[in-house]
Amino acid sequence: MVEQTLPTLSQLKKAIPEKCFQKSLLRSVYYMLRDFAALAALYIIYPSVQANFGLAGLFVWWNLAGFFMWCLFVIGHDCGHGSFSEYKWFNDVCGHICHAPLMVPYWPWQKDLTPFEQALLENPLSLFIKYTFLYLFAGKLDGSHVLPTSPLFSGTKERIQCAVSTLCMLVAGVLIYVGLEGGAEGGLARIGSMYLIPLLVFNAWITMVTYLQHHDEDTKVYAEGEWSYIKGALETIDREYGMGIDDLSHNITDGHVAHHLFFTQIPHYHLKDATAAVRQLLTPTGTYKKKQSWNFLGKFTELNYKLKYVAGQGVLSYVDWEVGKEEGGRGKGGGRAGGQGGEREGGGKDGWEGEHGHEGLRDEA
Repeated sequence: MVEQTLPTLSQLKKAIPEKCFQKSLLRSVYYMLRDFAALAALYIIYPSVQANFGLAGLFVWWNLAGFFMWCLFVIGHDCGHGSFSEYKWFNDVCGHICHAPLMVPYWPWQKDLTPFEQALLENPLSLFIKYTFLYLFAGKLDGSHVLPTSPLFSGTKERIQCAVSTLCMLVAGVLIYVGLEGGAEGGLARIGSMYLIPLLVFNAWITMVTYLQHHDEDTKVYAEGEWSYIKGALETIDREYGMGIDDLSHNITDGHVAHHLFFTQIPHYHLKDATAAVRQLLTPTGTYKKKQSWNFLGKFTELNYKLKYVAGQGVLSYVDWEVGKEEGGRGKGGGRAGGQGGEREGGGKDGWEGEHGHEGLRDEA
């Protein structure tokens, strides 16, 4: 990629229709309620599925419930970015409503996910384990995301925010337990089937989608001095999953490039139009990446096996694991891929997807 051929952030913004930057509170709430309604419908039919279709029916039910948990997480993700509505307090309320039932601490998740972005270059199995609720509660030496005394938080405000998010999760957990326990007829097995297994499916979705957004055979990783916000953002990939998955996932799958560029400004329901405009501007430069990924499970498995490490200097590339073994050694490298990590053009440290600390970028754009 030749840096001088890249459009500026201002040029990209001008290419996108103005309507794409308009946030509708009512429309955002509609999508949030739609996801909750889908989950509610699944829980209503659970007894019938269990009684009439056995393990095969439950397998389908688990996957559907976990998938719609993932969809709900995406709405909470928009709340964290501020693209849900123009009202920060309302975004935070809805973000907690979406994330607490998923055992995701909203404010800590929003604030600092450095371990998460580092894990994007590691084996995603470790990511799957780390970001279940057990890791978030217990933490490692880097600190827990749910304990206000964690070294992740500094200052009274951040510690209070952590406590509030943790309290919301605890309340959600109690309500889920009371609602699903079912007395002598249910117990922990019922909670496991109706909640914990779908929660694992949700974790699998967030792991897979995030990995595929930022990894492919030709993905470049930029070392210090080579990375820029535009270059990093354009290493992300729009992937079309098909079968209605993209629309139900609020186009975070096939509209991720536009999301990465203007994450605080474009609501998910405008990502398709924004993507069309961005694609038109970027395609002549050869910097727009879109992949048909209807075989997403196979692709996730394949890339996870092949792309074990990066090698090179300045601009690094992933090395095929089999090729690396034939060459007789592991490559070494570091840096940033897909806009992850480091200082942004607008100033400040990045969080998840290299997207937080974004007020400076808002001004730049």
